Amino acid sequence: MVKLSNVRVEGFRLLESVDIAIEQGATVIVGRNNSGKTSLTEVFDKFLGEHLGSFRLEDFSAAVRAHFVTAKAARDVVDSQPEAVLAALPRIALTLTFTYDGAEADLGPLSPFIIDLDPACTSAIALIEYSCSLNKLAPLLDLPDYEAGAQNANEVLFRHLRDAIPAAYSIKCFAIDPTDANNRRAFDGTAELKALLQTGFVKAQRTLDMGKRGDTDVIGKLLNKLFRTASNLNASPGDQEIATQLKAAVAGIEQTMQGDFDDQLKGLLPALNSFGFPSLNDTELRPQTQIDVESLLTDNTRILYTGTDGVHLPEGYNGLGTRNLIYILLQLEALHKTYRSTAARPGTHLVFIEEPEAHLHPQMQEVFITQLNEAIATLSEKYPGEPVWQVQFIVSTHSSHLANAAQFDAIRYFLNEPTAAQGVRRTKVKDFRKGAAAIQSDDRSFLQQYMTLTKCDLYFADKVILVEGATEKILMPRILKLVDDTLPPEAKLCRQYITTMEVGGAHAQVFYPLLDFLELKTLIVTDIDAVRLHPDGKLRKCPCAEAERTSNNALKRWFDDAMISVAALTAKTPDDKTRRFCRIAYQMPEDGSAHTARSYEDALILANLDRFGIADDAAAAENAFDAAQDFKKSEEAIRFAIIEDDWNVPKYIREGLVWLSEPPPPPDAPPPIVPEDVPPAPGGADAPAAEGAA
Repeated sequence: MVKLSNVRVEGFRLLESVDIAIEQGATVIVGRNNSGKTSLTEVFDKFLGEHLGSFRLEDFSAAVRAHFVTAKAARDVVDSQPEAVLAALPRIALTLTFTYDGAEADLGPLSPFIIDLDPACTSAIALIEYSCSLNKLAPLLDLPDYEAGAQNANEVLFRHLRDAIPAAYSIKCFAIDPTDANNRRAFDGTAELKALLQTGFVKAQRTLDMGKRGDTDVIGKLLNKLFRTASNLNASPGDQEIATQLKAAVAGIEQTMQGDFDDQLKGLLPALNSFGFPSLNDTELRPQTQIDVESLLTDNTRILYTGTDGVHLPEGYNGLGTRNLIYILLQLEALHKTYRSTAARPGTHLVFIEEPEAHLHPQMQEVFITQLNEAIATLSEKYPGEPVWQVQFIVSTHSSHLANAAQFDAIRYFLNEPTAAQGVRRTKVKDFRKGAAAIQSDDRSFLQQYMTLTKCDLYFADKVILVEGATEKILMPRILKLVDDTLPPEAKLCRQYITTMEVGGAHAQVFYPLLDFLELKTLIVTDIDAVRLHPDGKLRKCPCAEAERTSNNALKRWFDDAMISVAALTAKTPDDKTRRFCRIAYQMPEDGSAHTARSYEDALILANLDRFGIADDAAAAENAFDAAQDFKKSEEAIRFAIIEDDWNVPKYIREGLVWLSEPPPPPDAPPPIVPEDVPPAPGGADAPAAEGAA
């Protein structure tokens, strides 16, 4: 069995240099808008799909486009070396690592890519790239005379490149030795790679609605694809029989129409005779009717939903969710039949599904990934004498329901990050199979279940706020608005996509490794939870002034001190409370006050003493603590969230939110991701250039 195990993309749009481990079943791609998810689909489409070779200047990563300028400068040097100029040019590359069972005698279409001499090696590497050739340097980099010496040379160069790149660049394909990157085999074209890896694309369907530009019969038009595969000589006997019956039915229609038209034409002859037709020089007229089955299905096939009294509903009358699901399943059916009808069966089949959640209700989104496996089994049942459909899926989604239902190991998080160059961004891929391994097994199970049950949108938020309970979560939108009133326009929190998660007082620390891994700016709002030891040997809550230490595990874990005192906590600086992407916020004295609250409730009271009728004196903290014990959380939350117009946000939350409003720090440099038991893929900075490539 051949399996695609790793994909490396270089130089394509936001995917400047990324490695993506591919699951045997479904790999789920998540991330915010403009994080590079669509680019992954597009680069496969341009290398192996219907849009083969349709690259343009804008497809080169912004970070590598400067290499054109470097190459131009090298070209303009007297006695320049063409090989050095070629090496300076950027390229777009896709490196595919396959794993296989070395015990299999016949590896079929994978065989041309196995060029190593190591009998223990069970991987093969294919490289396909879009690069310039040595003999194309002149038309690529030599500007026309009228352009030479222009004031803005770079602008002129890039204007020229838009037209020059398609003529100078071409697609090249290689097999790479996993044990020796210098050992490679060049192919003439992409036929060998397409025989090994067949691709399919189920694009995000945005034309199902009945809008002005929508096509209300997109499902009906898919039947044409099914007919074409059924007509293939390599199709299953059952499919061929269906195609034969369709052709026979159309032939019968042709024969009937032929006779009818012939009779009608003969009826016109007396009238034609009066005009002298046909004359001696004219031949007899005879009608011929031809109906093309394919065009018949394409232009005239409609999907109807069964109604009553002979009134059936057109395709456009059904719900968008139902139509989207039918559309996806029919696309999979068409891709499956294409796979089966191929004379030389490909080694593996890679199918991209974009945003399957469109118009689907949440419950359907949650089971989508699971149902994919059942769909594979169902489609394969029609071919009992053949192996199960060897397909791998890459599913990109914006759905928290779909993403959270997937297992951690299957998730690849796309992070859009700035680079050192001004205004240039790139994608960094976070592999949960590797990142989640740093989380303890019990915590990992908790996170998986929590995210599934709460449907949190952690993967799609710009920033995150973790709170302990329902009171803080209810109040947080109001708090954000109050803090926004003090912030400049460019920093306002309402302009950022911030999700608030209720994690309880005992679980915030479980999220620390996950938040570090995601590099997601996060504010953790928790309580100081002051306690003291009573004579009975039990720790009991008390005002901070009487406390010995905290019972809050989130604080203990953050400061790595199980016995940390309240005094030590109140002495911590903002730097102590911050870990690059995360900051923890807990109670502190209000400005001009020496009192420290124990919980959110008495912190709210201390920040708004007049609203609770408590004097600002030495007993204020104790009185606030006592008042908080009778705090009706739901009522007070509604009061301050909806009824009260203007009140003071506790200082520890206000300071935390001001920190959250600021841009995140620069992300860490992406570490190289190497598939397990597979040597590094070629094409990196230290790898030798491919034949005829940059």
